[in-house]
Formats: sequence, C-alpha cells, structure tokens
Amino acid sequence: MLYYDWQFAERIQCSEEEKRECFDLIIKLREYASIIRNEGFLALEEELQNVDDSFLAISIQMGIDGVDPHLFRDIQERRILADNSKGKELLRRVIITEAMASVLSEDTFQVFHYKLLAYLGEEGTKWARERRLDLIGKR
Repeated sequence: MLYYDWQFAERIQCSEEEKRECFDLIIKLREYASIIRNEGFLALEEELQNVDDSFLAISIQMGIDGVDPHLFRDIQERRILADNSKGKELLRRVIITEAMASVLSEDTFQVFHYKLLAYLGEEGTKWARERRLDLIGKR
C-alpha cells in the first residue's frame, strides 16, 4: 500500500507545467467517468484501443473486467511501487488510480472531482475555476 508521508510528498513533486499536464489528464478522466456512469465500463472498450498510456489502459481494462475497487487499488499501488515512479509519472499514476478506484467505488462526481484535484494543490482548484468545471461531470 502507498504511504502518503513526507517521502511520498517529495517523490510526487513536479513543475507547474507538469501539473498542468496532469490537470489535462483529469479532464480526460472526467470524460471517461461520465461515459462509465452513463453507459458502463464496456462503453470504453473501443476507446481502449486509442489509449497509449499502458497504466491507464490496464486500469480501464480492469474496470471492464469488473475488478473489485479494493483489489484494483491494491494491484495498481503495487505496480506504482514496483516501478518506483517519481515526479510527473508518479503523479499521473496516482491520479489514474484514484480516478478509476473512485468510479469503481461509485463515489459521487463531487468526491471524484475533489479527490483528483487534491493532488494538484491550489493550482488545480484555480485551473478548474478558470475552465468553469462543475462538480457533476460537465464542462
């Protein structure tokens, strides 16, 4: 299991530009979450062929396969630890894990939103306001 401590905080640090890229990832994950909520994970099966990030692709595939949310988190956290990611790559993987675990757990869209933006700090909240993102999954 990932331990969210000071060492983790140091490993996940990245530039504002890299955080901005992760914000764009959150926007994409919000779109996926909306599709999943409305049509189910199977609706992403075709989209899966266009996903070039293997960590994201495996996350989506586990959702399609109906993996339990706790098992999903355990598997993905082990992958993160095994790869010893840091910086933007660690931030991306944690955001993807949180997003898919949130969807699998059927969290409200507000909870989904808050969980993901928390990893970007104040900048994430600011960017969400600038983009006029609401909390129910619309742009």
